[in-house]
Amino acid sequence: MALNDGPDRYYYGAGDIFSVLRALQNERALVNVQFDDSAQLYNTMILDANLQERYFLMDEVTPRDGHRKIEARAKFSIRASIHGIKVHAKDLISARTINSPDGLYYQIPFPAKMLYMQRREAFRAYVPGSMKTTVRYSNEKREQDLFGRVLNISATGIRVAFPGEVAPEFEPMEKFNAFIEIQSQDQNVDCQLEIIYYQYSKERNQTMCGCRFIDLPRATQQLVNRFVTFLQREELV
Repeated sequence: MALNDGPDRYYYGAGDIFSVLRALQNERALVNVQFDDSAQLYNTMILDANLQERYFLMDEVTPRDGHRKIEARAKFSIRASIHGIKVHAKDLISARTINSPDGLYYQIPFPAKMLYMQRREAFRAYVPGSMKTTVRYSNEKREQDLFGRVLNISATGIRVAFPGEVAPEFEPMEKFNAFIEIQSQDQNVDCQLEIIYYQYSKERNQTMCGCRFIDLPRATQQLVNRFVTFLQREELV
């Protein structure tokens, strides 16, 4: 389950934490380790994640003196960045060290929570409801397409509201094929994107999510940029 604590979003559910760890593993992302009693940073990688038993495997840290601290069960935090998303978890302790023919690695229980925060660098333009900018999401995992309304858009992504509570829940970095209808411009955007965060609002009975575009073709990127510029001008009128 993803909760929105201001600009920072924390994941508390094992499934969400597993998805983030798996993404770090698949991307072979560099992970920084910092012990509570030191400012020095150590480097490592995520080798595997086990949802059923709620642990992940972390490669031997470098420099080497970090290994001795982990062996002594010193508390540490991890930080990483993937596709412009900051990942952070703290109060971690190694359960055991495994010595395999491939080298040393550590078995770490899942953290109680994990920070998952998007860097918002691109200008996001508000999309008025009167413009009726709608979107359809689909992928192979879901039996039914999802239909929502675009709330804002930037050169790098969109924020969407879906009616009701989306089921099954979104997964962190779940990928979709998206078809965005920009009626005010008589244009359509056919693209791929991935979920960055999501949250269900009981008061509004809506599921809202932020998404990142994936490798937009040049022509599609230009179309998105023109629409963002148009919305900026509309705000100034």
